[in-house]
Amino acid sequence: MTDTRAVSVALQKGGVGKTTLAINLAERLANRSNDVLLVDLDQQGNATEGVGLAEAYSSDVHLGNVLDDNDDTELEDILRSAGTFDVLPANEDLDSVENSIRSATFGELWIRNEVVDPLLEDDYDYVVVDSPPNLGPLADASLISTQNVIVPLRMSEPSVSGFERMYTQQILPIRKEIDLDILAIVPNSLAGDNEEKRIIGDLEESDFGEYLPAFARSDHFDDPDSPGPGLRERIAFRRAWREGVPLAEHDPESDMLERLDELAAIVERGGVADAG
Repeated sequence: MTDTRAVSVALQKGGVGKTTLAINLAERLANRSNDVLLVDLDQQGNATEGVGLAEAYSSDVHLGNVLDDNDDTELEDILRSAGTFDVLPANEDLDSVENSIRSATFGELWIRNEVVDPLLEDDYDYVVVDSPPNLGPLADASLISTQNVIVPLRMSEPSVSGFERMYTQQILPIRKEIDLDILAIVPNSLAGDNEEKRIIGDLEESDFGEYLPAFARSDHFDDPDSPGPGLRERIAFRRAWREGVPLAEHDPESDMLERLDELAAIVERGGVADAG
């Protein structure tokens, strides 16, 4: 098992709630008395905007400066506070960072060697990376930098197909070089219908069933005291993002906070099986 103090939230399919999950995982880890950094490597910068740092997206000083050997910019110069956790913001120039990674020898190791490892050693208990929703050098660098991934899935065929592509085209090739662990597969933004029930059942019976947290399993469909499995569709998630705050700050009574806490415990303990 790899050290789980760094984790990427990733899926090679947009619109699955990846950024919302990354923001709220960072907040829940911080709520458990950890020093946490959220790293936004998605070129769209949605996590940066979703924690109220939209102006950083167009900053002249950003991650590309840190990775430039001829530039004196330090990590501390670009880190921002989002209240209970810190953020390394995305930037509109992240495409140039990806191009640099693509053209450099061992460029995929830059984020790990220059960002994640130094900050875990000196400053933070956990690093959560919001990965790009595509295949490419920056997405690979995200997974290589953390060696752990949480996969958010909508219970729909396009989302499941996105995970299958990610597994065969990205996770398996990376595993030929280094360890890369799936910490959890999280059914996300569920509303409750027969298609969701079918797909969760299929996941439980597949080789990936071991990665479903207890709150995401199909027995919640039949539990009258449960809202249903997974992270449910809640308008509070969207409203919190628009306000630039995590869910806990927007709606501290949300019924989804307990499940996000369980996900944070999975990260702390190193996987679903170990989280109990």
